[in-house]
Amino acid sequence: MVSGKHSDTDLKHPVLWSLAVVLALLGVWRGTQGQIIEGLPFKDPDDLMRMLQALALWDGAAWHDLTMPRLNPPEGVLMHWSRLPDLPLVAILALSEPVLGRDAAVLVAAFLVPVLLGLGFFTALIWAARPLTGRDGQLYSALVVLALSIPLLPFAAGRIDHHGWQLLLALISAGAVLRVAAGGASPWLPVMAGIAGALGLWVGAEAIPSVALSGGVLGLVWLRRGRWGADRLAGYGLSLTLTSALLLPVALAPGQRVSTACDAFSLLSVGLCAAVLLLGLASTALERQSRFSLTLSARLLAGVGLGTLLLGALYLLFPHCAAGPYAENSQDAALLVSRVQEAQSLWSVIRHTPATAVYHMALPVLALLMATWRVLRGAEAERTLWLGLVLLVAGGLLLQFWQLRGTYLANSYAGLVLCWWAASVGAKVGEARGLLQRLLRRGGPALTVALLPILLPLLVVRTAETSTATAEPAEKIAPCDMRKVANLLNEPIWTDTGPLLIAAPVNNGATLLFLTPHQVLAAPYHRNASGLRDQTLMFYRDQATAREAIMRRGVDLLLVCEGDPVLSHERREGSTLFADQLLQGSVPDWLEPLPLSDGPLLFRVQHAVAASDGSR
Repeated sequence: MVSGKHSDTDLKHPVLWSLAVVLALLGVWRGTQGQIIEGLPFKDPDDLMRMLQALALWDGAAWHDLTMPRLNPPEGVLMHWSRLPDLPLVAILALSEPVLGRDAAVLVAAFLVPVLLGLGFFTALIWAARPLTGRDGQLYSALVVLALSIPLLPFAAGRIDHHGWQLLLALISAGAVLRVAAGGASPWLPVMAGIAGALGLWVGAEAIPSVALSGGVLGLVWLRRGRWGADRLAGYGLSLTLTSALLLPVALAPGQRVSTACDAFSLLSVGLCAAVLLLGLASTALERQSRFSLTLSARLLAGVGLGTLLLGALYLLFPHCAAGPYAENSQDAALLVSRVQEAQSLWSVIRHTPATAVYHMALPVLALLMATWRVLRGAEAERTLWLGLVLLVAGGLLLQFWQLRGTYLANSYAGLVLCWWAASVGAKVGEARGLLQRLLRRGGPALTVALLPILLPLLVVRTAETSTATAEPAEKIAPCDMRKVANLLNEPIWTDTGPLLIAAPVNNGATLLFLTPHQVLAAPYHRNASGLRDQTLMFYRDQATAREAIMRRGVDLLLVCEGDPVLSHERREGSTLFADQLLQGSVPDWLEPLPLSDGPLLFRVQHAVAASDGSR
């Protein structure tokens, strides 16, 4: 700890407010970059689908109805998402739509909600780091937040999906358990961590690692502090379990409350929380019933034994989830998930794009080294706190080796350690005297704080660009102009007859749902098993297979894009995919080309002709 002054007073420093404004403006500016639809801030299909889900709720959909009816009709797709991220979107829609109209209200919500969550993240990280920096180090923590490029990505305008919620709740939980590790006596700290963890589980299964890591920090407190720590671990488990049990009827409809889904909030989530509670109660019982004071080794042995028993019980209760949240995926859905960049393991990224891997792991590795050094060289009174940080950062880093999406959590935890480093630098510069030294005192820490978080990624990106420039230049294929497609499909001739069923590349499904009133067969969601299977048959098999699937599903329109990324995965030597056949200009007589200029190819299915071709 840099300073002993870490009372939980409000963040009132005017410079902090100024930096918060800078963060908000940065988030708004990022909304203009990397747009999936030109002119709209959304970054990927999840943002579009989240807005569609919020709009459906605002338009009168039932609270528990998370089905997307226009995706893979007629049954639709039950999404694995939560209503929690919908609430601020619906609130802003309710306030702004009567005044501004729907289109403008959607823009206001898309810009405002992520920026507000980003300000929450800004505050939460500064608060979580205060046991390390003291109150006087808050300014340096704020500078660190501004320099953390990866954790701030989910808070860019347009990023209305749930990832920002997960990071915010994970930091609140981390801040609470780190205060316990630092000796904080308030009984509400474990309760706060448990509530944040349960809310994270409601948002999505991605919260399981952060819930487990917060529990691990409290487990360390038990190992080192005995009964006092066991009581805190039990309090965390109790808060987790009660909150998740109370959320069950809020999250799930009456007929779904016995669900044991692996990829969403379910009885599995409650079971995981109950396992933490049982571990806490067992550790408390051991401490209270033992006639002798337990040693650290005895506690460690007991903890490993109890943890193994509880994991075994969870396996017996939920064996279908042993392979992870996607254990129940169909083959087509599993293939889809394996091709998502965030679902790649860090090992895969290291093999194929090492510069990108360094970008994602540089700060966590640096933070892990710093925290380990503090464990070895710091004061004994702070050792539990730093051991907790080692656990958090190492856990986040290991998570990346399973899926790269763990980079957000790993870099957020790393930010806590960097806050300590920044505050330490600032405190040493603050001891200086003289004009030059006073100038350094004001400006030096800001430059020093920004140095590693900003220059390391820039160095990596520059290295990657240099490497790419020396390689053979790849032919760039423009993505489909979905605005052009939507403008055509929104004409009365296509909308007056009711929604049409469109088969399109999976990455374009959500865009079509957002821009048009029509239906799509598939979008990049793993629960859409039949839609993904049939979409594969239509695009990535031969003409006869495609025609049979198109006829069976009653597809009205077929959209083909040269920039479809799945094509490169599906092409095989000696075979011609139906999508490639169409791109090469070989169009069967049962498909009628529609008038679009350069770019995507759109065809109307002539079912009568296709049926007669099939009967020959």
